[in-house]
Amino acid sequence: MKNMFDFSTGWLIASGVAAGSLIASFWPHLCNGYQQLVSRVVMTIRLGGYEAEAMQCYLKSRFTASKWGPRAYLAWMLHVRPLRRVQLVPMEVCPPAGRLYWRGWRPAWLCRSAAAGREAQEGITAHEYDQEHLSLSFIRGSFDADTLVIEATQWFNRQVVENHEAGGRRHYIKHIFGTAGRLQIQHRNSDSPATQPSSRTDIRGCLQYRPLIWSFSDLGPEDNRAASAIDGLALTPAALDLVQEARRWKAGEHWYRARKLPWRRGWLLHGVPGTGKTALARAVAEDLDLPVFAYDLASLYNNELQQEWSKILAEVPCLALIEDIDAVFDQRQNVSSSDRQHLTYDCLLNCLDGVERADGLFVVITTNRLDRIDVALGLPDEHGRSTRPGRIDRILKMEPLDEMGRRKIAARVLSESPQAQEAVVREGRSDTGAQFQERCAQLALRLYFDDQNPTPVKATAAAKMVLADDTLATVH
Repeated sequence: MKNMFDFSTGWLIASGVAAGSLIASFWPHLCNGYQQLVSRVVMTIRLGGYEAEAMQCYLKSRFTASKWGPRAYLAWMLHVRPLRRVQLVPMEVCPPAGRLYWRGWRPAWLCRSAAAGREAQEGITAHEYDQEHLSLSFIRGSFDADTLVIEATQWFNRQVVENHEAGGRRHYIKHIFGTAGRLQIQHRNSDSPATQPSSRTDIRGCLQYRPLIWSFSDLGPEDNRAASAIDGLALTPAALDLVQEARRWKAGEHWYRARKLPWRRGWLLHGVPGTGKTALARAVAEDLDLPVFAYDLASLYNNELQQEWSKILAEVPCLALIEDIDAVFDQRQNVSSSDRQHLTYDCLLNCLDGVERADGLFVVITTNRLDRIDVALGLPDEHGRSTRPGRIDRILKMEPLDEMGRRKIAARVLSESPQAQEAVVREGRSDTGAQFQERCAQLALRLYFDDQNPTPVKATAAAKMVLADDTLATVH
């Protein structure tokens, strides 16, 4: 009897092991079959790269998010225009567990994959788009997958071009850095390197999320469309002619294309520090409503510059700004680093005018020393023309302020103290633009606070200063 029981027990164990092995062998096929059955009712599409962001932006704008289910929130440090300050701005993001959206009676379930959400953990504004992966599930027949993806893509493209949520403004500034050989910061729960955060005025990386306090029209750079940034500068006739050329370039896209001319422009601005090279580039970008990508060449390797340069072509028309190139290159030699893998001059030239078309790209390069510029980039010939159009089309020397320029700045800064303008214009004859503006600002600030606190001592001092200025003007 005992032997029979032992035999039965052994047989059951052997049968269980065999059945387990059989199930384990066929388990992938069973799972696949189950998925095939489920897919007859529920369709799931996988979204990656830019399409994942496009679908999030589309669902947020054109669908209704369910009030039930888990929630996830994140905050970015962004510039708030009404406050004129950088503030922590909370936003609702897609939770890892997913979110249910409705379009009429038709539900759609958006869920992040395990590879997604790293930018939310780091709290950066911009992220690597190829690391974003989402899945969207819906009842088969309620949506057409191809149509849904096309609609999301078209919506995203219109959003990038027209930027409805940001009030139609495209201008913002993004600083682009490389690794320069330093160890890169790693994402938590990730082996991929972190990207550099963009500037606080760049809101493109979070348009697919829902801000809680402010609207997107309240975020980003200051809205200075009512006033021209160029009008606030004291420019020479040559610089004003260059500005007018930039305006014609921005408005002439169809003209360039009809004649099969490359729709791009390149400027080289040179002069001593403080003459307004960067101010001119910034003002042109503001008035033409162009995004600005400022490159730190000293920290970039060849592959990093090539990757970042390719990315900005999706933002054209835009302005690429390379400041103080003489601090990085002396002729063709990189003097900013002894690393053998540093950025090479050939790589920079290929980005500026390489195989890849760059229609809509406006390049501005500044330097304090023209003698360090290689002829392959572009130098003025005996007639003042560039030796290398296509890379650098126009070259302008930013001159010190003339008397008319000083009067313009003095009238703007010292508008409440016209009696002090004449003297400060004479005293600033040898100033650069930056120095003269600072001179006017210090004087205007002192006069302003003297008016706010008219103590006998301060009032007497202010009166003596104005009297001295009037006497000096009479003598001259």
